[in-house]
Amino acid sequence: MPNAGKASITFTLNGRTLRLSREEVEASIRGREPEPVRSHAVVVAGRQFPVKQVFAIATGLDRLDFTSEVARRHLDRLGFELHRSTR
Repeated sequence: MPNAGKASITFTLNGRTLRLSREEVEASIRGREPEPVRSHAVVVAGRQFPVKQVFAIATGLDRLDFTSEVARRHLDRLGFELHRSTR
């Protein structure tokens, strides 16, 4: 059974305290096209996106300010389905 996730999470990243909900992530990515997935993907609204694309858009952070593992950890806590590319 996939991780059910939490309604919202609060975390500190690079000295900033951020709050994020599953609904906010879904709303932030609505209408956007997924970039090519290189290694780590997250499923949002039935479509696969690179985890860093989704996390950057949802948080407003620059992609250079966090790793894929950080994005994966927080998206997993929200209950999103994660995949690793087999390329």
